[in-house]
Amino acid sequence: MVAAAVVAVGLTAAAMLVGTLMQQQELNAATLRAANVQEQAAKLHRLDLSSAAIRALIPEPCVASGTPPVGGYTLRFFPALQINIAVETNLLTIERTSCSIVFASPGGVETYMTNSINIVRPTTRTKYDQN
Repeated sequence: MVAAAVVAVGLTAAAMLVGTLMQQQELNAATLRAANVQEQAAKLHRLDLSSAAIRALIPEPCVASGTPPVGGYTLRFFPALQINIAVETNLLTIERTSCSIVFASPGGVETYMTNSINIVRPTTRTKYDQN
């Protein structure tokens, strides 16, 4: 009888461990997918695409603000800041933009995770669309 109880406790502990590991794996996968989407958006931004065009090109559903759609993201670009850097006798102008992404945390509860990055690109031409 005692042996059966010990075996039952061991099986319960193993099942709980497997459940925790699966949740951690789902969280890691969701975070990795969001980081990939954000990296691709940053690359498209460096190519001078507007934020609306970037959201349209990303294969996953993306919105500009509010709650992310199911299986999608809220992808937001903030206004760019011009930064002048003196390099010896030359003046280099770069542009820094912040990009934030909001995505649903796996597990069925209504919790969301946010990540923000800075995107830096050289300013070589006149910008017509600052979205």
